[in-house]
Amino acid sequence: MAKMRAGAVEPGELYLAKFNQELPQRKISVMPKTHLRGQLAFILLVFTLALSPLDAQENFTRGDCNLDDQVNIADAVIGLAILFSGAGPALCPDSCDINDDGGSDISDPIFLLGNLFGSGSPPPAPNDCGPDPTPDGLGCPTTSAGCVSTPEICDNGIDDDGDSLVDCQDPDCAGPLCVEICDNGLDDDFDNNIDCDDSDCISVPNCAIALSYSADIYTQVIDAQCTVCHAPPSNFGGLNLADTATNDSYATIVNQPSDECGAYDFVEPFDSQASWLFRKIVGTHVEAATAAGCSTAAAGSQMPIGGFCCLSTADIQLIQDWIDQGAEP
Repeated sequence: MAKMRAGAVEPGELYLAKFNQELPQRKISVMPKTHLRGQLAFILLVFTLALSPLDAQENFTRGDCNLDDQVNIADAVIGLAILFSGAGPALCPDSCDINDDGGSDISDPIFLLGNLFGSGSPPPAPNDCGPDPTPDGLGCPTTSAGCVSTPEICDNGIDDDGDSLVDCQDPDCAGPLCVEICDNGLDDDFDNNIDCDDSDCISVPNCAIALSYSADIYTQVIDAQCTVCHAPPSNFGGLNLADTATNDSYATIVNQPSDECGAYDFVEPFDSQASWLFRKIVGTHVEAATAAGCSTAAAGSQMPIGGFCCLSTADIQLIQDWIDQGAEP
């Protein structure tokens, strides 16, 4: 066989070789270096695109590489074409990652062919339109027609997107379509705030800032409006509401029966309507006395009496809220 001296032939030139065995003379073409580099660059580009991480994620079926909602030999063929024939990048790289190893390479079509025509294992989940259960750098920005999810309609009583959650039970239905229910222990509007921790519940009585007798009721109402009559030396009605070293006005009225209608405590925590103090300041005390069988004459007048009557709407609401919240000291 003829020998070729190194460097004797330049890329693109033809060399006439003569063989010892009297074979026909043949022309040998040497590929130019620039052309070889171009092909290598193209192959590298295909691999780069096929393996590039994608952020978008749709439901998909693993193995359905051509996105026709079937898993068959055509998926192995398109997988090979993406890798070696410039058919890439894959529209749904996750579906072409048939062995679920987090990458796209020749092991994926081999895995599928082994399953279709041999005793190989089936592709890992998802096998029928679902999210990828294993985190990796791949994504699925385009899915098959059979895997396109239907958005949840939040007020029709139907599980539109097939996740077994209907309307406002579905996290897809965040506010304002779904409002927070302030006493059920659930994050109804999916803003990560539950019941009274949600700003939507700020106006709900049960979620109001807790009131206390010492900080809110005594200073703003009792001491300012009531001790004119119900404090030494007068103590009208035998009721002393002054806080002193020897008298605790809170203990005097909370869970203590009224002298005017013993069926009522002055203050019944959590129940303003059953509290004689509230009935007296709002003016429904005679009605309450009648309902309880007490003397209407003994029920007296609305408080504060005479020219001092009546408390402002804001002060009445303050006392009602304090009682209904539990009449904290």
